[in-house]
Amino acid sequence: MLEALPAGRPPRLVGPYRLLAGLGAGGMGEVHLACRADAPTADPYRMVAVKTVRSDLEVDGDFRTRFRREIAAARRVDGPGVARLVDADADAPSPWLATEYVPGPSLAEAVVRSGTLPVAAVRALGVALARALADVHRVEVLHRDLKPANVLLGAGGPKLIDFGIAQAFEATALTSTGLVVGSPGFMSPEHLAGSRAVVPASDVFCLGAVLAFAASGRGPFQDDEMAAVIYRIIRADADLTGVPEELRPVVERCLRLDPAERPPAAEVVGLLGGGAAPEVFPWPGGVLSLLAEYGEAARTAGEAAASGAGVADLPTLGPVVPYSPTAMTSRPVDPAEGPGVRRRRPWGAVVAGAVAVAVAATAGVVLVNRDGGDGGGAAGPSVSNSSSPGATGTGNAGPATLSRVVLPYGGKGRTNDFGAAATDRGHRPAGWSPWMVRTEATDGACSLSPKVLVCAGSGGALVGLSAADGHVLWSVRARTNAEGLRSTPQYPAVVGDRVYVAEASGTVAYGLQDGRKEGTLPGPGAAWAVKGSDLADGVLHTAYVNMASTEGDGGAGGGLVTAVKLGGSGKDVGSVLWKAPLDGFPEQPVAAGGRVYVPVGTVPVALDARTGKTAARGAEGCQEVTVHEKSGSVLCSGTPDGSVAVLDAGSLKLRRSLGAGVTAGPAVNADGLVAVTNGQTVTTYDLRTGKKDWSMTPVMTEGDPQRIYFAGDRVITVGKGEVVSVAAAGPSGEERFEANLPDDFDAQATGEALAAGGAVFLALPDGLVVSGYLP
Repeated sequence: MLEALPAGRPPRLVGPYRLLAGLGAGGMGEVHLACRADAPTADPYRMVAVKTVRSDLEVDGDFRTRFRREIAAARRVDGPGVARLVDADADAPSPWLATEYVPGPSLAEAVVRSGTLPVAAVRALGVALARALADVHRVEVLHRDLKPANVLLGAGGPKLIDFGIAQAFEATALTSTGLVVGSPGFMSPEHLAGSRAVVPASDVFCLGAVLAFAASGRGPFQDDEMAAVIYRIIRADADLTGVPEELRPVVERCLRLDPAERPPAAEVVGLLGGGAAPEVFPWPGGVLSLLAEYGEAARTAGEAAASGAGVADLPTLGPVVPYSPTAMTSRPVDPAEGPGVRRRRPWGAVVAGAVAVAVAATAGVVLVNRDGGDGGGAAGPSVSNSSSPGATGTGNAGPATLSRVVLPYGGKGRTNDFGAAATDRGHRPAGWSPWMVRTEATDGACSLSPKVLVCAGSGGALVGLSAADGHVLWSVRARTNAEGLRSTPQYPAVVGDRVYVAEASGTVAYGLQDGRKEGTLPGPGAAWAVKGSDLADGVLHTAYVNMASTEGDGGAGGGLVTAVKLGGSGKDVGSVLWKAPLDGFPEQPVAAGGRVYVPVGTVPVALDARTGKTAARGAEGCQEVTVHEKSGSVLCSGTPDGSVAVLDAGSLKLRRSLGAGVTAGPAVNADGLVAVTNGQTVTTYDLRTGKKDWSMTPVMTEGDPQRIYFAGDRVITVGKGEVVSVAAAGPSGEERFEANLPDDFDAQATGEALAAGGAVFLALPDGLVVSGYLP
């Protein structure tokens, strides 16, 4: 990942670039993340990777000649599959070059950290790399060091980097006779014969070795002894154990001993299926999570530079594997986790990116996880290599962490807006890293406290999970009634060190840390069933339906709303402030602006939050309510024409309508931007004027957007195990988080999402909860 620069030093400049963090070092060069000094940015796609010569090395004329050749080669190989050259200076006191920064892991790191790639991803990887090689060969340049560490995985696909030993077809070698140039295990037989023997087919041989590694987790010539590796390469004695059968024919052709028998790079494209570049690159969940992790780290470094803070104050994020061929890892990889060890498909997922879902390009937000065993969360990669939560590698104080409760649906008014805190790392639980866990059914909403995520399920089920790693802290089992039915999931209201839930028996308090039942405030009686509840200012407002009432009597006397002031200790749960009978069946209540709004049938009714008395009554055509306090508007969905009706909060009279055919939403942010979806297209409107702002169709791999939220300056849409985000100011690309679900799990429906501190928490039906980087 990134490594913070030494503390206490002024910003370091290389040409017009300010160095932000280290990407790798070793051999003769160092690579840093950088941005232009005159235009600081937090956008990873406007950053560069600056390669410089180590300051302790003597730079002679031959070296500068080689460096100029590297610059010339890099300038000739522009294309979508190559990290393009941005700037360079071979005549500077310390020569340097700047290339496009790819915010993602190398293929080597991705396989080590998240496992081998599925067949579809390997095919797409091979097609993209073969096209990149064809472009390189077309301008008569050889790469000569194609290996997993020189393939960076970007949101839109892989990119080749480091042409430091690239050579033009006609160039005269500056290396000594017989010098081997390349990386053991991923060299061709011609590499071993000397630099003059390397031809375009040599790069194809290396491509075959790279694809074998991506598919199996080990190089085709891997051996304990270097002499054995070289011997096997000379004989082209490839071990393709673990490479799926459908990929072997192509890999075998690339790895033939005679260069003349290998297919040209352009032909490899067709052998792997070819076709147009995918709109969404099929990276698995683990890779998407790493993409999100890299993107967030780069944004953090850029934000520090843009704010004038010293980048040395950033956490040290040590690289797991080399960023460039000359870089050396700063910490050894555990052999048990190495690429030679086969592991079953990880449970990873979410968010980060995702689930990055690409801001300005597709970027992943999914989690990398491993099987956590009995009831525990499967922890993903941490954003720090420190053992203490929030600590940094520089010894400086770590970032602030979540100190408040994040309620479902964006809190007061059920606006589905999690606000600026959703993307501010200071509102992330301490020690958080991506995780996934299976529990009892959690098909309802979740509330996030600084240390505990509480999720609700049907039948009164609750589960308390460690917000940092997903470990199951406690659970309350679901119950069924005499008819064998379960109640719908209820709002988990977290106040202080308790979580409160409205059930058929009344309002029940559980200990937040241990899940122990502490007391029950009796409800209206066994004949009443909970329809929904909402928390505002420490008061839980609950709507009940009288099961003895029927549609035949119009639901007369069939509804009730209660207000319970939560709090107390021991068995004391709180006190009932008021009870308000209704003349029909109520829907979900929403408390905001000193009122409690509840549709009675399809008629919106406003109750005074202090007394429960009816304050206003609107016209028919409202099934769900959202309240925007700042503008004094009530937004009603479920109207006959599928629009969102905007009502005056005081009189409940219609002001205007937004959209048509709305299937999810509305979400409305503090500035009055309303976001809805019709199941395919996401559209935003100005709440004050009703004017449409923008519209787009997010790319989702399965199904359509079924939930919509605001998170900071992003619009978040959620599908089955998938989160996509776009800029609220207008779509300039999208980021995605896709949950890498277990093999035996099939998401039947969309779960509820909650966002805090740049992380997303997604509760899916059937008991799967995942947390990853917010795209």
